Amino acid sequence: MLLWYVWMHIVDGAWHKLDEISKQLRIPGNAVSWAAKFLSEHGMAELGFEEDEIRLQKSHPRLEDVVKTLHGSPKTDKNSEGSSEFSTNI
Repeated sequence: MLLWYVWMHIVDGAWHKLDEISKQLRIPGNAVSWAAKFLSEHGMAELGFEEDEIRLQKSHPRLEDVVKTLHGSPKTDKNSEGSSEFSTNI
């Protein structure tokens, strides 16, 4: 959810200060910084010169596609059957 909140805040493509995002979303600054770094490393956002601002990349991958790459995601986990329900195969 954190990535989605930050991404939705910068979706307009304008530069946004990380501390302002933190205040407006009422999320700790270190969490916003982590999300900004993640979005930047995955080509979705651009960090400012001092890394205290962020904006959405003009041509960015979809948030859903990037989130699927997260370690342990059920959609990419080879050991997962794709459901959190118990198997009935006895």
